[in-house]
Amino acid sequence: MLTASAQKKVVLKPVYSLVAWAAFASFATYFCMYGFRKPFSATTFDGEKAFGISLKSALVVAQVFGYMTAKFIGIKFISEVNKAKRAWYILGLIGAAELSLLLLALVPKPFNVFFLFTNGLSLGLIWGLVFSFIEGRKFTDLLALILSTNFIFSSGVAKSLGRVCIEYWKVPEIYTPFVAGLLYVPLLLLAVWMLTKIPPPTEEEAGSRGVRVTLNAKERIALFKQFAVGLLAITVINLLLTILRDVKDNYGVEILRTVKPSFTPAIFTQMETMAAVAVLVLLLLMTGFKNHFRSIAAHHVAIGCGLGIIFLSALLLRLQILDPVFNLVLYTIGLYVCYNTLQCLFLDRFIAAFKVKGNIGFFFYFMDSVGYLGSCFIIVNKEIFSPRLNWLNYFLTISFILGAVGIVSVIVSWIYFRKKYKSIALTTN
Repeated sequence: MLTASAQKKVVLKPVYSLVAWAAFASFATYFCMYGFRKPFSATTFDGEKAFGISLKSALVVAQVFGYMTAKFIGIKFISEVNKAKRAWYILGLIGAAELSLLLLALVPKPFNVFFLFTNGLSLGLIWGLVFSFIEGRKFTDLLALILSTNFIFSSGVAKSLGRVCIEYWKVPEIYTPFVAGLLYVPLLLLAVWMLTKIPPPTEEEAGSRGVRVTLNAKERIALFKQFAVGLLAITVINLLLTILRDVKDNYGVEILRTVKPSFTPAIFTQMETMAAVAVLVLLLLMTGFKNHFRSIAAHHVAIGCGLGIIFLSALLLRLQILDPVFNLVLYTIGLYVCYNTLQCLFLDRFIAAFKVKGNIGFFFYFMDSVGYLGSCFIIVNKEIFSPRLNWLNYFLTISFILGAVGIVSVIVSWIYFRKKYKSIALTTN
């Protein structure tokens, strides 16, 4: 007969194995998605124009607009998705994104710009599909944090790989996104197969985190009205963070050229890896809360601190104090402490704390649809009204403005959710 400690080991071992399996499967799938989305950011297309603006910005806007359109579609699609078909959707959508990259290279300019729109349209639904495999579990916080490092690490790897294709393999810039995407295919197939082997949440997890159910249009509207002020506040925060992230990600080459002209392709991977490790360590401190509302309180503190780091690092860059690469890494840490907390931790705990009958997909895609719309506006605004302003100065200017608005929005969000939680507690008691 097994002793109590031996029995505990027998129980715990499968749990650890499941966490490791789910973490690798979800991380690797989304890592591969970046391989079909971000290598084009490594290009510059110096001197080339399309539709009255630089070709690079036309491509950025097209992809972001496609991504934004996918977020609007995702409000309904992800909320109602058939779970049995999720893996096929992932493979089909990423396959369509790679086909778009091939057509980008083959179709004459400027009409090929349309195919970065279809690329973004295909990839904009992947996050919701992947996250649906891991939401609503005891270990969702940990899995979400591991998955969220993709926002930082995978983007850097994709850009470094893109620069390797251009500088060392001499791949023409217009073919670089397609060639880089092909390199991710074997890992993608393995990772998606692994996702399909993750078991559904247990009854205990459903009781603690809430049952994650599909939502029809009437239910989505009712749910939004119930938490309207709070959802609008976090949507504004997400809007600001999406704009800052997109400008930094898509124009990283242009920004680095200004502050460090003699950089190597590996610098993107190095910078983003350092930032990813730092963000993961910092946010791991917020995964141990058993009380869901206390966890939400910690999320607001983390987002507020992250915005403070953005302010500080932007100021250091403006004043040219300390090494500019160090300041960019610091900026990335602040940005993704905010972004990852909101996108990967807050929503799951919000559903659990307020006993919401729904799923993360609805909230996530509502927030992101607004976020990417704002990102498109900011990039087009710069190209039309400030075409001679370099991307570093534009980046720093919007960092100061949007950072201030973000801090106000965090305060509004915390006041609302604290009051809402207390009112629900009084009603229940």
